[in-house]
Amino acid sequence: MEQVTTVRFDKETLERAGELARLEGVDRSTVLRRAVEIGLKELLLQHALEVYRQGLVSAWKAAELANVPLWRFIDILKERGIGFKTSEEDLREMIEAYL
Repeated sequence: MEQVTTVRFDKETLERAGELARLEGVDRSTVLRRAVEIGLKELLLQHALEVYRQGLVSAWKAAELANVPLWRFIDILKERGIGFKTSEEDLREMIEAYL
């Protein structure tokens, strides 16, 4: 694991992270690492959804960008009210990938 030497957080964020750390019985660094991991996953998903919505990538590629299985990505589209669109070529790729 690499170490980042300087990351600045405001006082309130550090206090909230410290409180959660106490509640969970871990150190504050653990809480902050988990928060960054969760936030990064969400940012990747948001990016994938946006480029998919713009028609720049297929659902297959967007799922790959978000690092989630295709079927989970399709569920997320439904949960967020984003229509599923695909071409015959995309459908062939999906079928071939699962056969």
